[in-house]
Amino acid sequence: MRVPQAALTAFAAALSVRTVAMRTWPDGIEWMYPMGTWQQPHLEVALMAGGEEVWLRMSTDRSGVAVWTIEQWWKFAGQLPGAAPPHG
Repeated sequence: MRVPQAALTAFAAALSVRTVAMRTWPDGIEWMYPMGTWQQPHLEVALMAGGEEVWLRMSTDRSGVAVWTIEQWWKFAGQLPGAAPPHG
């Protein structure tokens, strides 16, 4: 599964200004997405139980999931404006 750079950038912008909304799927997974983008193609991100993986998917094809390690996620989040120091 490929995440378009524009979708990742939009999610990063929303995360950096804390405008991320959440929706819980019937399977109990809570997905975050940029607030106000539900009606348009957007990136959805879920922190998996145990905190070892982060799943990413596009709203246009929820059957495909990219899996990041928590280290990859913290590296990404650490590059956002106003980010806290990296964990670990």
